[in-house]
Amino acid sequence: MDKTDNQLKYENYKEQFTRLKSALNNGFNLEAMFIEYAIMEDRTESILRHADKWEAYLKKRGKNEPTLNSKVVYIQKLMESNRKDLLHRYFSDDLPDRILTWKEDRNRLIHALLKQQLEHNEIRSLAEQGKQLVDELRKRAGNYNRAIDRRKEKEENEQPE
Repeated sequence: MDKTDNQLKYENYKEQFTRLKSALNNGFNLEAMFIEYAIMEDRTESILRHADKWEAYLKKRGKNEPTLNSKVVYIQKLMESNRKDLLHRYFSDDLPDRILTWKEDRNRLIHALLKQQLEHNEIRSLAEQGKQLVDELRKRAGNYNRAIDRRKEKEENEQPE
């Protein structure tokens, strides 16, 4: 990614977080969940890219498109297969499972919208929970990605010329 791509991504992220905050403040909970889901999709892809596992993930998916569920499960399997890996340090708690549970609850709510089988404030609660998960995932993904970048830089500097 070149500098203009990074700048564009930064500006887009900034815009989406402004929209997310506005959506939550104004009770547009479905919009909030839509944005939260997109951010989770992006951050899980970023984690796999920094782990140099994106291509392997895509190959494993075959003709199937990437999904939030499959990326989280893939990250869990990677981290469990190598407990010394940085993935394990940053994601071995219940965050991946909480993301998967949130996604399932979100999907259930979306499908129940027209059936009127919703609890009072259920959508609001799920949107707020999604925001907490997004904040935590963003922080951890950022910390993980920076740790990977530092490790790669250190390895490059240790290479004999």
